[in-house]
Amino acid sequence: MESLTFQALVLVADQAVKAGLAEPLNKESLEADFVKTVEKGLLNLNKNHYDLVIAEINLGPDQKTGLVLLKALRERDADLPVILIGDQASITSSIEAVNYGVSAFLLKPLDPKETQSSLAKAIRHHKSRFQKNELVNYQMTNHYQVVIKSSERSFLKLLDTVDNLIELLYPQEYGSFPDLKMAIYEGLANAVEHGNQKDQEKNIFFQIHLKMDRILVQIKDEGQGFESERLLQEGGDLMHRGLELIKHLMDEVTFNHKGNEINFLKLLPQAAQQNPEYRRA
Repeated sequence: MESLTFQALVLVADQAVKAGLAEPLNKESLEADFVKTVEKGLLNLNKNHYDLVIAEINLGPDQKTGLVLLKALRERDADLPVILIGDQASITSSIEAVNYGVSAFLLKPLDPKETQSSLAKAIRHHKSRFQKNELVNYQMTNHYQVVIKSSERSFLKLLDTVDNLIELLYPQEYGSFPDLKMAIYEGLANAVEHGNQKDQEKNIFFQIHLKMDRILVQIKDEGQGFESERLLQEGGDLMHRGLELIKHLMDEVTFNHKGNEINFLKLLPQAAQQNPEYRRA
C-alpha cells in the first residue's frame, strides 16, 4: 500500500538543526523544502502547498527571525501548523508566538524522538481539520483530578496525561493549546519550587475541567502561600514565580486567600469571540 507523503517548508540556518531534522522528516513521510531566509520562505509559501512549517527562531545576525515568517503566515492561513526551534533563551523570549498558534517548540540540540513525535502530531491534527467530527457533543464536560508528589518527574508525567486528554477531546483544535500547556507547566513548576519548596513529602493537587467552550485549571500546593493580592497590585515576585507569564497567557487568573492555590481559565476560540470582556489587551 502506497503511503501518503506530506510537504514541509523548513526555515533553518543552523546546519546541525538541518541534519537533526533529516531522519524525523523521513520517518514521517515529509518531503521538505529547506530555505535559509524569511524572504525565501515567503516566496515558497506563495507558490507551493505545505502541510507543515518548521522555522528556527534565530537565523543569524542581520536576519529576520522565524517569528516574522510565522506572523506573515497567520495573515493568510490561521490553521497551518508551525513548529518553532530555538535555544532556551530564544524560546523564552518568544512567548508572543503562542498568540499566533504554534504546534510545538523544539529545543536545540534536537531530540530525535521528541522531534518525530511533534512532527507526527502536527500533521495528524492538521489533516483532521478536514474530517467531519461526528462525535462532537456540545454539552460535553470532562473532569480530571489527581494528587502528585512535588517532583519534576511527577509533574512532567502529569503534563503528558493532560496533553493526551486535550488530544482526545479536541482533535481538531489540538494545535491551538500551547499557551494552556505552558501555563500549566509554569503553575506546576511554581507549586514544586516555591510552594512546596521542593519537599517531595508534600503534595500538589491538580484539577482540570474540559468543556466545549472553556478549560479551567486548578493547582494547589501544601506550602505557606504568598500575598497574592499585594503581588498582583505591585508586581513584586510575580515574574520570579512565573505567574506573570500565566497572567499573560490565560483569559482569567485568580488565587485563593492563602496564596497556595491558583485557578486559571482558557476560553476556546469561539467562546473568546462571544465574550469580549475576557480578551486580553
